[in-house]
Amino acid sequence: MKTAVYLNIHADTYARFAHIRTQLLQASKESQANALGSVLSEMACEVIEQVFMVLLHENQDYSKTGESEKVIQQILEAVRKYMPWSISFFGNERLVPLVEYLSKTLLIEDDMIYMTYPVEQKLAEQVMTSAQKLAEGDSREIANALKRLTEVIDAGVTHLIREPKKCLKFNFVVDKTLNGVINMTTHLGYKRLEKLATQLDQQVAVTYVDYFLKFMRHPTDRG
Repeated sequence: MKTAVYLNIHADTYARFAHIRTQLLQASKESQANALGSVLSEMACEVIEQVFMVLLHENQDYSKTGESEKVIQQILEAVRKYMPWSISFFGNERLVPLVEYLSKTLLIEDDMIYMTYPVEQKLAEQVMTSAQKLAEGDSREIANALKRLTEVIDAGVTHLIREPKKCLKFNFVVDKTLNGVINMTTHLGYKRLEKLATQLDQQVAVTYVDYFLKFMRHPTDRG
């Protein structure tokens, strides 16, 4: 088993996705584009909130928290606007490869539903080494730890957004628009993490890194 990130998906969101997938595989005549756009938007927001919300809960300085909250809200608004819009262009047949790709990222385990993606072993080891140094009190490691976590998050963006987007074969104009949105939202999130690296004290940084490590499972883990 390779290292992977496991992010929770709400059961009702998964049920809606599974129903749409069934409709598509049964060649339903009724368009599934709007329903799929809505449910994928919901899934994306659930994932984003898990990854970034700890910045709000663990950071006691309101001025910093307020800034983080603003960034997260901007990202969520962009997802809710552009995800349904981008899916709305397609008939059911064109949606099947996307749904099949995403269904492979979903896993049910112990009554929990996860969206998963792999992390390169070298990066996973770098994250663990950095987390260890931080836990041992090395405050100089804060920036490096958050940089590594940003790389883990970006691997998720590639696996869960950039790659599946290719399944839809957008025309040039729409593809360019979506690439712009993806670049803008990831840049916002990553710059926020980079800035926080200069603001967090070592203990809060440890809390954030530990929080994120709970999403990562390594070859030695069971289950």
